[in-house]
Amino acid sequence: MTIPDSYPHEDLVQAFQGQDAVVNAITSFSVAEQLRFIDASIAAGVQRYIPSEYGLDNNTPAAQKLSSVFQEKGLVQAYLREKESSGLTWTAIACGMWIAWSLRNSFLGLDYPNRTMTFTDDGTGDFSCTTLANTALALNQVLLHPSTTANQIVFTSDFATNQQELVETIEQLTGETWQRKSIRTQEAIPALQAAWAKGDVDAGYGLINIGFTKGGYSGSFEPERPIRNQELGLPAKSLQEVVREALREVGHPGF
Repeated sequence: MTIPDSYPHEDLVQAFQGQDAVVNAITSFSVAEQLRFIDASIAAGVQRYIPSEYGLDNNTPAAQKLSSVFQEKGLVQAYLREKESSGLTWTAIACGMWIAWSLRNSFLGLDYPNRTMTFTDDGTGDFSCTTLANTALALNQVLLHPSTTANQIVFTSDFATNQQELVETIEQLTGETWQRKSIRTQEAIPALQAAWAKGDVDAGYGLINIGFTKGGYSGSFEPERPIRNQELGLPAKSLQEVVREALREVGHPGF
């Protein structure tokens, strides 16, 4: 069924009735709309709700101060915790970053068409990475093992890397030399926050990028947070293997 973008409660309840789980993949800039989905899930008797997470640890105060997207994702988690007494369980999947997606969409400072990497400061901020395939498998395993994944954040990470290591790996595999640029977060963050407040969507993506690539905003899970890859049966992936797959996806010659 088709539901209006205003997400009427009655329509959502009707759509969710008879469903064991609701998996939400709403865009990052609309995550607060999930409160309607959560209320409708409770009314419809849904057992498990998977919020639109798929990133860093959005409960970190520094991340929430940096970007309203991280703040709203944290608020969604807080709302789910408040509703646990209703019988609705939840699982948030924090998977770090997707390298192949980033190469295709010019994220993480990557500009593949122009062979340019824009470092966040010195480009040494670590961030965790999970392939899209392993993220999907983790979601599958969460739903297959509801009792061991209820009411918690499930952290996955194939490995952690940084912008310097990432561009060096691309160069090693392709034999190309990429141009390096950099942004200074001391200047970029307030400028991007001001632009975002005026409705600049690109500025919103810029703040999310800094959240992953600067370091200190919970974009890297190792070693503080428990990594669940092995428990969930996710295939091991190396940085070189994932970069090869990413280059193949963008149609790089020889891959």
